Amino acid sequence: MSLDVLVNLLWLVPGVVGGSEESTTDALRAVAEVTTPDRVRIRLAVLAPFLSAHPDLAEHFECDVLDLDGRDKPRRVLAEQTWLASRTRAARVDVVHHAGGGVPLRHPGRTGLTVHDLQPLDLPHHFHRTKRAYIRAMAGRSARAAAVVTVPSRFTRDRVVATLGVPPGKVLVVPWSVRPPQVHDEPFPLPPWLGDDPFLLYPAITYPHKNHRVLLDAFALVARTHPDLRLVLTGGVSSAEGEVSERIARPDLDGRVLRTGRVPAAQLEALFAAARAVVVPSAYEGFGLPVLEAMVRGVPVVAADAGSLPEVARPEDLVPSDDVEAWAAAVAAVVEEPADRRAERIRAGHDRAARFDGRRTATALLDAYGR
Repeated sequence: MSLDVLVNLLWLVPGVVGGSEESTTDALRAVAEVTTPDRVRIRLAVLAPFLSAHPDLAEHFECDVLDLDGRDKPRRVLAEQTWLASRTRAARVDVVHHAGGGVPLRHPGRTGLTVHDLQPLDLPHHFHRTKRAYIRAMAGRSARAAAVVTVPSRFTRDRVVATLGVPPGKVLVVPWSVRPPQVHDEPFPLPPWLGDDPFLLYPAITYPHKNHRVLLDAFALVARTHPDLRLVLTGGVSSAEGEVSERIARPDLDGRVLRTGRVPAAQLEALFAAARAVVVPSAYEGFGLPVLEAMVRGVPVVAADAGSLPEVARPEDLVPSDDVEAWAAAVAAVVEEPADRRAERIRAGHDRAARFDGRRTATALLDAYGR
């Protein structure tokens, strides 16, 4: 007897929602590789742009498509309350997986919920009061409505239990995974600005908790003794963008930092491949995808000892999130590392990343559906 599952992805506006898009779509790819329709039949409720953003998933899974691009949030939320409930009843599924952190007020069927993190509740000063109030009202109600809550890390599990009062036995960790990097026939050229200079990479939207300011202050210290070193900041624009731009423009960093904004996947792949190290100073993460992406690709990592990052990064690669001098020392050490030590760091990162394979993700998610 097979299990019929509908996955609600109406929250997933391609290119807008950050790491949760990659983690969720990669989890579905992992499930597709390990199960068959006679075991689990999965269909997706998606926005129209999803079809072109993730054509492999649209081809593999049956999709119920809502003809909206998702950028008008009130219309999208309303559709979750009406259109999705109608589709759920019509599909007659066993489980509805709300993968974006919230369960609609109208939610027919047995419900599973994924909570990626609780940032608006844990870091309320970073969010507008309207969003804080909405999340505060929705998060607890959604968790109570779900038969099972899945989270990407032990850190997030502990926050869900403590903050939302969810019984620990109801919360399952489904760790994220990363697919092997795609090999392109012709590698994407690096920005000419870099030349042959070594550089550090930080792929992150400029949210306040991403801690760009700490990294920039630390990089300014390192730059005094490493005049050829550069820093590349990719990722979209958010509320800390003005502060980041102002810091980059100061004399001690002028001409040393490249702020690209969002880049195509092939260009990001090229940057990963050429980076001296990936640096992740974020003060809060529900998982920490860039750390895993770097280790899978054989790139050394320096990461903050905050949130879930210690669950992903090696202990040797962790730095206090707000200690500028410690960050400067860690960055200088990885830049100056001799070839044999660097090779050992890369091997150890590969070994660490191997724990987060797609089969583990798929097995944990399928277990949640069975529960």
